[in-house]
Amino acid sequence: MSTQCRMMLDVDTGIDDAMAIVFALNRESITLEAISTVYGNIDVETTTRNTLQILEAAGRTDIQVGAGAARALTMPYHGGVRHIHGSNGIGDVELPAPTHQASDVWGPDLIIKTIRDNPGEISLVPVGPMTNVALALMKAPDIAGSVKQIVLMGSTLSHPGVPGIPSPMADANFYNDPEAARIIFQSGAKVVAVGMDVTMKTKLTSAMIDHIAQHGGPASKITMQAARFYLGAYQAQYPGIDHCALHDPLAVAVAEDPSIVKLEPMRVDIECRGEITRGQMIPDRRRTGKIEPNALVAVDVDSDRFEKLFIETLNRK
Repeated sequence: MSTQCRMMLDVDTGIDDAMAIVFALNRESITLEAISTVYGNIDVETTTRNTLQILEAAGRTDIQVGAGAARALTMPYHGGVRHIHGSNGIGDVELPAPTHQASDVWGPDLIIKTIRDNPGEISLVPVGPMTNVALALMKAPDIAGSVKQIVLMGSTLSHPGVPGIPSPMADANFYNDPEAARIIFQSGAKVVAVGMDVTMKTKLTSAMIDHIAQHGGPASKITMQAARFYLGAYQAQYPGIDHCALHDPLAVAVAEDPSIVKLEPMRVDIECRGEITRGQMIPDRRRTGKIEPNALVAVDVDSDRFEKLFIETLNRK
C-alpha cells in the first residue's frame, strides 16, 4: 500500500513475535515507532531482552522499548511455554547480551505517550496478552479515540483453541488475561481481531525457513534459527503437520493492509468466568438492527498471498 503505516507493537517475544518485529522493520511502508513488552511466552524481563536483541541484530537500536506488565490484571503469572518457545523464548538460540537498554518509560505509559503524541496516526498491534493495552486504556481512556486502530492477535470463532489450556475454544493471548481483552473490546476503539481462524491457515514450512535463512539479513536468520524449534514444537503437538503458523506476523500485515484477510463486523465479548470457556471470544452475530458491532473479526485469509509477502519481506536486507 502507498500510505505509510505508523505502528507500535506490544509483544511477548516469543519466536513468532520476533518474526513479527522483523517483518515490521523490513516493510518499507511501515514505520515502527515504539515497542512495549509484556509477560506471556516467557517472563517480561526475558521478553524485553529478546526484543532488544532482535532490534540490535536488525541494526535498529533507535526504536524505544518499554518494559510493561509482569502479570495479568487479576491472576498471577504461572510461567511461559518453554516447550513451544524454548527456555529463553527464542528457541534456545543464544545471542549476545544487548548493548542498549529498555527505556525508563513503563510499557503502558509508552503506549499512552505514543498515541497521544500522534493522534489518529498509530496502529497499535498487541500480539501477546493484552494487559499493557488494558492498563493504558484504564489510565488514559482518551486514547481509545486517538488510536487509529488496535489490530490484535487473539481469539478464535471456530478453529480449536490452544492445546494445553482448560478452555477448548480460546487462544493463549486471551486466556492469559481475558479481563484485559474485554477492556479493549469495550473501550470504543476501532478493534480488528486477527485470531486462530486465520493465523492457523498460514504456513511456515521447513523449505521456507531454509530459503529465508539463506537470503535474509542477520535478524531474519536469527528468527529462522528459532523457527526450527517452533516447527518441532508444532510437529509434537499436531502429528503429521509439516509447518508452523505465522500468528503474530499476520497481525502486522493486516494492520498495514487489511485486504489480506476477510473481515466481518460483529459484536463480541470475552468470557472471564466460565470454567471451560474462560478467555473465549463470544460473538453476537445476530442481524436484528439492534446489535452494534464493536470489532472487525478476521474470518478468512489469502494464505498464498501472505506467505509470499512474508518470504519477500524477511529476505530484505
